Amino acid sequence: MNNPQYKLSALFAKYRDDALLSKLEEYAQWTIPSVFPREGSMGNFQNASIEYDFQSKGALVVNRLATKLARTLFPANTSFFRMDLSDEVKKLFQQQQIDDILSYENKACERIFLNASYAQLVQAMRLLIITGECLLFRYNDSIRVYSLRNYVAKRSALGDVLELVIVEKKFYSELDEAVQAVIDTQPNDDQLDLYTHVKKTPQGTWVVRQEINGKDIGTHAEYINKLCPYIPVTWNFVNGDNYGRGYVEDYAADLFKLSELSRALAEYELEMLRILHIVNPAGIFDTHTAESAPSGTYVHGDPAAVTPYESGEYNKVLQIRQDLQLIEERLDVAFMYTGNSRDGERVTAYEIRANAEEAEQVLGGVYSQLSQNLHLPLAYLLLHEENDQIIYDIERENLKLNILTGLQALSRSSENQNLVVACSEINTVIPTFTQLGLSKKWNIDTIAESILVANGV
Repeated sequence: MNNPQYKLSALFAKYRDDALLSKLEEYAQWTIPSVFPREGSMGNFQNASIEYDFQSKGALVVNRLATKLARTLFPANTSFFRMDLSDEVKKLFQQQQIDDILSYENKACERIFLNASYAQLVQAMRLLIITGECLLFRYNDSIRVYSLRNYVAKRSALGDVLELVIVEKKFYSELDEAVQAVIDTQPNDDQLDLYTHVKKTPQGTWVVRQEINGKDIGTHAEYINKLCPYIPVTWNFVNGDNYGRGYVEDYAADLFKLSELSRALAEYELEMLRILHIVNPAGIFDTHTAESAPSGTYVHGDPAAVTPYESGEYNKVLQIRQDLQLIEERLDVAFMYTGNSRDGERVTAYEIRANAEEAEQVLGGVYSQLSQNLHLPLAYLLLHEENDQIIYDIERENLKLNILTGLQALSRSSENQNLVVACSEINTVIPTFTQLGLSKKWNIDTIAESILVANGV
């Protein structure tokens, strides 16, 4: 392999966008600061103190949207993708003794819930909503999520990722002996920066190598295009940008105003709670004794000489609270906080599809975009994990495997739901026509067919 032009630490610095990171820190400050804390606030392998905002509405709506999206994108009781197989691919599946395609899909999808991977997907949703970017790494049946604090990317003008550089901390003691020998002996169990370079070749494959202290540690790997375990995901990509844009950016004005008004209100209310005792200098009152006297003590003096003073106007507080309420109502609509959805496996296929369609309408096509740059790569990886030969055989024989994601993938379960609804309507309409004696004038079969067609059956 040819020597790279840059060491990976220099390449990481080259692609790093400090202005972007500063902006994302502010977005996180208004919502969930721990998702993207300010640089320097987090110690190495320690939970340092984090500066929080004066309101928690941002955290509430982001957490709600993240969990709702994760549950809609990866439903527990149905497959998040479906395979549309050609005759050639079906023959290949038969050679691999895969006769039950639906069972193969379901088993592959179930792997997404192994080793707390679902919790990592929720964290990925938070990062996407706030920062617009995250990187998923699928390894040993688990998922690890990186933020822009830990990786940089090089993209084409159309948004295709050409190169990734990831940095993470490693203790010297947890490295393999062969790697320790390459980077020389450390006097203490020091923390080292491990850089991982993921680059797309002209042939379409992905080449991965790693460095510590500027030295190649020899952990090279190469993956075919559809099976690269590093999955960069964007919320919304604008042509010409190098990184995606998050949903919080669209509502930064409201979140900024919510933050500033909440801070001002908190400070104003604290000031209102302060009580000052105004003493008439010409009056007679023992202020020194009164200041330290316990309740019930007799103090000499004229009570008219002392007047308690409180600042602030309650009408101002009411006005600010009304302004805050209007902002919160707008954010509730924008972040789908008013949507109804139950938790767990009780959620029906109809509810999942309704949530997906709501997300598609409210979020402006982001659901479909996530189904392409998140669902599709994960689908190939999970199918490969369930059967480690089938994807290679498809690539080797130059066959096309059509994987449907997003709303299209939910159509299978919704078809059954549509049939149930249509049967219920037929069961209501046809007996009514029969009881009223209208079946002689109307074609019952035509009416039943019309109901089925109207429900998409």
